[in-house]
Amino acid sequence: MRFEGRILGKAGVNKLQTTYILGHILMDMGYSMRFSFDKYVYSISYMKEENDILFFNDAEHMIEVYSYERNLEIPTERAKELGLETYYRFSNIYGKELIILELLHRYLEENPNDIFYVDNGRYYNKAMIDSIYNGKPDKKWIYKSPYSIESIDYYINICLTTIGAFTKGMLKTLYSKNITEGVELRYEGRIIGKRLQSKQGIPYRMAQILRKMNRRNTVTVKRESYNILYTKFNRDDYFYYDDDKVTEIYCNTQMIDIPTDEIMQMSFETYFRITDLIGKEMQVLEIVYNYLNKFPEDIFYIDNGCFFTKAQIDEIFNNKDKNEKWIFKERERSNFKSVEWQEMYKF
Repeated sequence: MRFEGRILGKAGVNKLQTTYILGHILMDMGYSMRFSFDKYVYSISYMKEENDILFFNDAEHMIEVYSYERNLEIPTERAKELGLETYYRFSNIYGKELIILELLHRYLEENPNDIFYVDNGRYYNKAMIDSIYNGKPDKKWIYKSPYSIESIDYYINICLTTIGAFTKGMLKTLYSKNITEGVELRYEGRIIGKRLQSKQGIPYRMAQILRKMNRRNTVTVKRESYNILYTKFNRDDYFYYDDDKVTEIYCNTQMIDIPTDEIMQMSFETYFRITDLIGKEMQVLEIVYNYLNKFPEDIFYIDNGCFFTKAQIDEIFNNKDKNEKWIFKERERSNFKSVEWQEMYKF
């Protein structure tokens, strides 16, 4: 089963100051191999312990960290009530539980007011992490429930009494070369729409679209603040979550995810997040095309800076010469303040 973890901190703080903290800690832990990709609103760091020339072929021992410098993400209603937002996201913590524990123990020594949240619904503050770390932890610590959700309020409220950790000391800078040659870049796509009072019905939109597309191999995993849809386009009898042919779609039910300032200004937010477009460009195009036929006012956004309206997706989809490079078309790098979109959304 796939689980994500998030380090949550006080909302409204300049997160550019926090970008390199985890990188420093992981390097001190021996994770000296690092590839980092800057995506403007966030960066992705892949870090490994050993000097392995086949860096990306051994994901089991790799830590993948999203640092949200400008991206606004509030994963649960409880986090919103407490004024917390995501600073870091670990895209897959399964199999790396003890490494994450060591990382959190060191991180919370310097940032004691932050919270670790796992999308199985559990929250951990510094006192909890210290208690687990100083005991006899095993790799199942994340899946055990030492505290109830009700009792966590007490510990979280203590953690939020001061914000001294945010202003403590000067941050060091970490030089990291963006290496792209020979490395497959990762891109995420988002279907964004107008802010809604309730997004509880959002997952059914995508499920309905996939059903009409006759995608038999679709699996839904429910989380506290979102659902995950795994869909496969071929008719294989076997379904593996980690198969590179499987498209992973996050459907936000409570989570607030506003990836850019422009999107915030037009009161849009993320409905769906497609975690990796590389190798699935044509499948994603078909999904987005069918979705926008049903919900034409929504927008498809890629974190390489491209925005696509329904008219643009229709033009690409109906082009007989379309190929997987459609997500990189420079002409589609539109700005929300363009004349066409000002008229559409009435700025």
